[in-house]
Amino acid sequence: MSNVQRYHSRAIALHWLIAAMILALFVGGLTIDAFPKEWKSALINLHALGGVALLLLVLYRIVWRVTHPAPPLPVSVSPLIARAAGLGHLALYLLMLAVPMIGVPTLLWRGRGLDFGLFQIASPFARTPEVYKPLTEIHEFGAFALIILALLHAVAGVWHHVVQKDGTLLRMMPER
Repeated sequence: MSNVQRYHSRAIALHWLIAAMILALFVGGLTIDAFPKEWKSALINLHALGGVALLLLVLYRIVWRVTHPAPPLPVSVSPLIARAAGLGHLALYLLMLAVPMIGVPTLLWRGRGLDFGLFQIASPFARTPEVYKPLTEIHEFGAFALIILALLHAVAGVWHHVVQKDGTLLRMMPER
């Protein structure tokens, strides 16, 4: 496994940063109601800003990936597994884009804007429950789907490392 071709260090950093952000945003989204009521507005804004930052990082990661192809898979990885991994990655990217792209309009249709500190973007919409309630459900469903798919992705990486011992997981780990 010592001769595994790794991803570029920038791709590795983006991968782990995006993974940490997704986890933090998911936990934050689930626990907003557990905080004192007077914190809620600030926490929702923080969650939305995190989603915008995540979206920008994912877009950057996609540009990086298009311009810097992934290293080849180890030869021991079957074509079926390689195809499944490709489809899994595609689904992850689609959900990483879709969840924040649905979350921002959900926020705006709730009549909330985004506060960036130095400037604010006001909502152009009046609070419209018949729009934001279904959008909220879609956003939440997408977030759960993203977490489930990310967990399957992590399990597959560990399986490759522990069972297959093929070096696949090492491709996305920083060199020592």
